[in-house]
Amino acid sequence: MAANINVDVRQLNTFLTVADTGSFSRASEKLFVAQPALSRQIRMLESALHVDVFVRHGRGVVLTAAGELLYDRARKLMQDLERTLADVTAVGGEVTGQVMLGILPTVAHLFSGTIVEKYCQQYPQVDLAVKSAMSGTLQQMVAQHRLNLAITYNPTSQRNLRCIPLLEEPLCLIGPNNSPFAGRSEITVDEVLKLPLILPEEKHGLRMKVEREATERGVPLNLALEVSAWPLLTDTARRGLGYTILPAAAVHEMVARNEVMSIPITSPEMTRTLALVTPVDLPSSVATRKLAELIMEQLAIHVREGLWKGRLLFDVNKPNPVGAD
Repeated sequence: MAANINVDVRQLNTFLTVADTGSFSRASEKLFVAQPALSRQIRMLESALHVDVFVRHGRGVVLTAAGELLYDRARKLMQDLERTLADVTAVGGEVTGQVMLGILPTVAHLFSGTIVEKYCQQYPQVDLAVKSAMSGTLQQMVAQHRLNLAITYNPTSQRNLRCIPLLEEPLCLIGPNNSPFAGRSEITVDEVLKLPLILPEEKHGLRMKVEREATERGVPLNLALEVSAWPLLTDTARRGLGYTILPAAAVHEMVARNEVMSIPITSPEMTRTLALVTPVDLPSSVATRKLAELIMEQLAIHVREGLWKGRLLFDVNKPNPVGAD
């Protein structure tokens, strides 16, 4: 019976666009297709499948149960088709397609500019999109196929994500340059926990790590401010409103400008692991693998030149690019 279903790629693309925009009129504008023609494509799709995929209402459309199933499958199908076409083109020596990269705010300012510049120079036919968010959000977006790969902290144990550890980096106490701790080469966890701290919200990995240290010592967390926006996190520390905890790379430029101090935390050493995550159930395109290789190459250069403090967790001479499966 399936062999008699006559559905083409254009109909699926139209369906996905209507579903994403929630309206025939907005989909018409996005696709540059007259609304009657667009509506006809959807009617042909529904006729071929013998089900309604949308419920029409005064403000637009919503998916039916059948439409929701079709949306999930069609999205994966179109992504697979795009990846296949790009990979076939790459056999001829030209890397094409689209890659969506997720990156942490604390990493983006130091790393993303270099990555974007070099990648666009080497692969000008690839459409590269970069999004910045916290680790949990990035991992969720990768799992939902909204990102092809992401640079995050704390390698996840989620079964639907593939994780490549990149770097173990020490965490530092960040504060104003006129702090009484300025000039010290290290500071203990016990000393840090006595200070007024500026930390992200409770669900953030860094906050949970600091709270675990406090709980193990039986001391209350001295929270001065709760700030989740990274620029504000460092700016409030610069202004002396408290201290925060970040990897040294996150404030490399601010330290160079003598705006803040950065002191490694010891006894015990506090570290975070930087990792590259990709979806397990979606084979990576050539364009995605090339980006992963470039990220690892540039990270190794940053560590070698002292711009990034930490221990590489992959073999520089034999990098482990994301899988093609």
